[in-house]
Amino acid sequence: MAGKGGRRWFGTDGIRGRVGKEPMTPEFVAALGEAAGRFFSKKHPRGKILIARDTRESGRILEVALISGIRSAGLEAESIGVIPSGAAAIVGLQKGACGVAVLSASHNPATDNGVKFFGADGGKLGDSEEEAIEGLLKLEHPPVVKEKEVAKDFSCKAEAFDLYRKRLLGIFGKNFSLKRLKILVDAANGAAWFTAPEILRGLGAEVEVMGAEPNGANINEGCGSEHPEKLMEAVGKRSGWIGLAHDGDADRLVFVDEDGKKVDGDEVIAMAAMDALERGKLSGKTVVVTVMSNLGLDEMITARGGKVVRTPVGDRYVAEAMRKGGFGVGGEQSGHLLFLEDSPAGDGLLSALKILDLVAREKKRLAELRKEMRKYPQQLTNLKVRHKPAWETVEPVARGVREAEAFLGKKGRVLLRYSGTENLVRLLVEADEIDKLQKVQEKLVPILKEHLGEK
Repeated sequence: MAGKGGRRWFGTDGIRGRVGKEPMTPEFVAALGEAAGRFFSKKHPRGKILIARDTRESGRILEVALISGIRSAGLEAESIGVIPSGAAAIVGLQKGACGVAVLSASHNPATDNGVKFFGADGGKLGDSEEEAIEGLLKLEHPPVVKEKEVAKDFSCKAEAFDLYRKRLLGIFGKNFSLKRLKILVDAANGAAWFTAPEILRGLGAEVEVMGAEPNGANINEGCGSEHPEKLMEAVGKRSGWIGLAHDGDADRLVFVDEDGKKVDGDEVIAMAAMDALERGKLSGKTVVVTVMSNLGLDEMITARGGKVVRTPVGDRYVAEAMRKGGFGVGGEQSGHLLFLEDSPAGDGLLSALKILDLVAREKKRLAELRKEMRKYPQQLTNLKVRHKPAWETVEPVARGVREAEAFLGKKGRVLLRYSGTENLVRLLVEADEIDKLQKVQEKLVPILKEHLGEK
């Protein structure tokens, strides 16, 4: 999938694709590993790159290919096994690695896979750095991948798990406890299948688990943060339980409150930011979110004397704005949160612990805490497209958006953007009244289907 600017292969979150087709072939991944090795070796000629993966069946052979490529460039490579991407970033920082590579296609199905890179500081690489890796990519003569078949293995290295757990516990202090909390975890049959339940139980919580039987083909399959329906149903049948769901690489979090209702990422960001703001721990009194976040979050934060900064969609852009401004809390509506003063990358379990700590301290139900944010009615529609021209240049589409914005005024907005990883156009409509939202949807969707949609 083509990326932005000068990037052909990198999208909004690394390189992704269907396994067996370029770029997700062992040959391409080996060549990518060599290019990444050459890139990292410029600053760290004797460095080591850590390799992590999720539970996709393709992960092992692609890991072998990636390691072959990195080593052909003269760097050392070390596999730390199946572990969340945010955990891998933490472990890389703890071990002094010059870089970290994660094999995952996040919330995509098992038929896909991907590669994303983190730097020595634990943060995701920027656009220019990804462009530099592409500039070193040589597909004509990729490194030889010797092993064509490898055994399934969904474990993580004990050292890596211990470093991750110690770092998380160190953030909250030695007296941190989740006793009395009852938590149902949906691990999406992904990277957090072992780590999340193990750490939560170690903190004293009563934990039950679903989506924790990976077989290589069932990651994200009807479960996890993308499909929380079963978790919602299960929590709703219990008394006083909280549900939390991750995606494939566990950088995202979706909560389910005690009433069995989904808590979206904006509400989680709002709770975390308001807690930090009220305790004087919100750097610059500012929270960073993307253009997709609900206007109700802005309303809540600004009413308490805080500020909201918005960025393009993508956690890398949120992280860049946070680092530039010196801000500590940010995230995406999808449930990808960042606490850069505690961790260099998004981690679903860290995000969960922030809110579970709030629940424990305040002795309030999650269902009660979430109500402090008044959400504007918002609807996101995904439409398959045949191509991706700049929609502003398609006059019927541009005119429709202008008219919708004039209709909504300051009490709503229209956001139209293409997916960075799929052939989709995403239409977000937000308004203070549901009737206004529906009128805009009814007008714009047919226009998009006619001028951008698949034939």
